[in-house]
Amino acid sequence: ETDFVERYKLTLQTALAYSELDTKEKPDMVVVNAGAEPTEFKCLFPWWKDREDVPAGKPGPTPLDEELKKFLQTEFTLQELQAKPPPIGCDPLRLEQYLSNTEFKAIFNMSKKEFLNLQAWKQIKLKQKHDLF
Repeated sequence: ETDFVERYKLTLQTALAYSELDTKEKPDMVVVNAGAEPTEFKCLFPWWKDREDVPAGKPGPTPLDEELKKFLQTEFTLQELQAKPPPIGCDPLRLEQYLSNTEFKAIFNMSKKEFLNLQAWKQIKLKQKHDLF
């Protein structure tokens, strides 16, 4: 999944760079989710057929820059990091590192640097205690 997420992020960055080229027309770029394709999108493909195996009900088109922001966020709350699945773009093996310094200290009673200096088994026990897996 990490490889997919990284490729997806790179795809969004490439599309954003393309949209920022010095052209007369600035395209409105959006991300279209499978199962939530708008009619104007489907009309571009005369052979389009809705598939029963693709779940509907996902959010409609999302502006490209909003979708990319999900990958650029570097801090999350404990509750966001405890969600399953964790936020997009987060390394699931290092969820604690996405906490703000203040929240990290309040939860673990130490700084991030002190935490990284602990033995691996101690780090794991602390992460388990706070459901950061």
